[in-house]
Formats: sequence, structure tokens, C-alpha cells
Amino acid sequence: MKKSITKPKTTRKPSFKTSEPYKLEYFGKTEVHILGTAHVSEVSVKTVENLIGKVKPDSICVELCESRMKSVEDPDYLKKLDIFKVFKERKMWLLMSSLILSSFQKKMGGDVKPGDELRKAIELGRKTNVSIIPVDRDIQTTLKRSWGNVSFFSKMYLLSALITSLFVREEVTTEKIEEMKGDDILKDLFSQIPKRYESVKHVIIDERDMYLAEKIRRAAVEPGVKKVVAVVGAGHLQGILNHIHKTNDLVPLEEIPKRKWQDVASLIAYPLFFGVLIAYTTWSQGTGAGVDLVSKLIIVKGGLAALGAIIALAHPISIFLAFITAPIGTFLPIFKAGWVAALAESYLRKPLVEDFEKITTDSESFSGFWRNRVIRIFLVFFLPQIGSTVGTFIVAWKGLKGLF
Repeated sequence: MKKSITKPKTTRKPSFKTSEPYKLEYFGKTEVHILGTAHVSEVSVKTVENLIGKVKPDSICVELCESRMKSVEDPDYLKKLDIFKVFKERKMWLLMSSLILSSFQKKMGGDVKPGDELRKAIELGRKTNVSIIPVDRDIQTTLKRSWGNVSFFSKMYLLSALITSLFVREEVTTEKIEEMKGDDILKDLFSQIPKRYESVKHVIIDERDMYLAEKIRRAAVEPGVKKVVAVVGAGHLQGILNHIHKTNDLVPLEEIPKRKWQDVASLIAYPLFFGVLIAYTTWSQGTGAGVDLVSKLIIVKGGLAALGAIIALAHPISIFLAFITAPIGTFLPIFKAGWVAALAESYLRKPLVEDFEKITTDSESFSGFWRNRVIRIFLVFFLPQIGSTVGTFIVAWKGLKGLF
């Protein structure tokens, strides 16, 4: 049950003047300075520096989760990244989303690295021995909650939109970046999201507004804290203000959605369908027909998965594993041709640091897209899986056609 906290009446006005979206809120005698930024804005970096220098806060809140704060602070993060472990632990969606977002922001930011204003806030806090508080929800939780709320085809649509953003070459001026901080423009942007993706917007924007507000509120009511500076994306500012004077339960916002019954049913349906199809074909048309259907399953499904790996310029061992895993995955859905091939590729051809650093530039050319080892691993993940799925429908159609 949410408890409202009465906002104290005050005639005090913020003395800090800025063109950035900015609000000053009070919790008793505690000042909470909330600054809205663009994550690729040089002006935002300077404003963060000026605000912290003027306010001299006791705590600095940043729109990062603990894991992302570590990567922002550690310049050698990519050097230490074990991409084989990422695929082994099935965190490839997390890595891919992060890389695509980072690539898109780099194209917009020019010389400004994505999150430089957050990096500056952390740097200033460390210098003055001020408490740095990551107030965002864990990125894996956000992705799992948003991903679990859309259908398979919607996932494919959103994924294609993200990948397409890699090829955007439109030059974004400094003026355009600053203009993007305006509340009206951000509201217009989110109002254009199709209704069927409202659940995604709710998880990525609305839920995080509540989460950020509650974490900032908790920082403000800590004993001995008199001044707090919170650095957040401009798109979250109004949502935070809507919730910051309420007590919000974070537990429901941190829950991972349970597997839907449709997902469980699909894991059973495919093996059951092909098992029955092969058994009935053998019973009605003889052993030869059953063996022929199994052969088609191996050759067609395995062949198309291997073809996908070949198109991705995968290692020969990765191609072979895609070929043998695809038909096995028909009866053991836990084995995915794309996942096994990408796991092998990430082990056999570990990406170099420069592969991560060149994702933005390499994604702008056909040759670079295939040359970059990080991008290639994701191609090895997707293309064999697409080939395997197409093969499944072809064999199923041929099998049913043979019966009727």
C-alpha cells in the first residue's frame, strides 16, 4: 500500500540557472536537485560539473544500476569482458541491446562518449568523497520484464528496428541533441509508439520512473543528508517528479516474469508433433517413408542452419555444430542451433578490444559488418536459428503433404 508524503510548502526557489531540464525538490530541510540530461551532450557534462560544484551535495544519484556503474567507471571493461561466458550464461540479449544502444548513442554524440555526464558526476563524487548511489533498476531485470511482455513476432519487429538503427547515418547536430531534452519532444516521441508495444514502454519508461523516484527519495531521507544531486535522462524527469513524494514498493518492480504457459506448451508441441508425424508416416507408409522423413529433417533443417552459419562466415566447427544441433533441437528444444554455433564461435574466435571499439564504424559498411568479430558472433547466433526455423516449416509441410 502506497503512503503519500505531504510535500512541504516553501517559497524557496532554485538559485541554479540552467537551460537543462532541472527541478529542486525539498524533503524537510533536505534539498534534492534533479537534473535532466542527454547522455550524449557536451552541454550536459558541463552542467553536471557546474551543479555539483555549486551545490556541494552529500550524495550523488546517477541513472545507472550497479553493474552498469562498474562498466562506466572501468575503462578496461571491454578488455575484461568474456564474450564466451556471456553466451554460455545466455546473456547475449543483454549484451546485444547494450552494444546497439551504445553504437547508436556514439553516432549521435560525436566526440562525447555515451554517459559522459554520469561519468563526470561519479568522478566528482569520488574526488570529494561523496556517496555515489546507482538508482536505476538492474538492466537485466528491465530487459527480461520488457521482453517477457511481447509476442515472438513483436520481439522480431523490435529487434529488427534496433539493428536497423546501426545503419543510421544521419548527422545529428549539437543543436538537435540539445533540442531533444525538451519535455514536449520526448513526450511526442513516446506517444508515437504503437499501442501493441505499450507494455514495453511501460516497463522501460514508466516503471523506471517509479523506481528512480523511490531510490532518490530514499537517498534524500537518509540521516545526515542535507543536499542530494540526481543526474537522470531528461525523458525521466517529469515521471520522477510525479512519484518522488510517494512511497513506492520496489519488490514488484524487480520481479522477473514467469514463463508463460504458451512458452511451455511450445517446448512440448514441436517434439510431440514431429514424433507423431514420423511415427504415423512409418505406420501408414512403411519404414522407408519414416526414414526418408527423418533424413529430410536432418538434411533440410541442418542444411539451412549450416547455410546461415556459412553466410555469417562462421568457423568450420561452428558451421558443423549448427548442422548437427538443428535437427537435435527438434526433439530437445533446449538446444538451439544459433546458440550452440555462437557459443563455439565466441570460443574459437574471441573478439579483440578493437572489435568492440569499432562496432559503430564497422556497422556502416558491408565488409565491416562481416569483418567485426563481435557483430559476426551475433550473425552466427541469428542466421543459423533462422535457417533452422525455416527448415522446420519446410519439413513439416512436406511431411503433412505426403500423408494427404
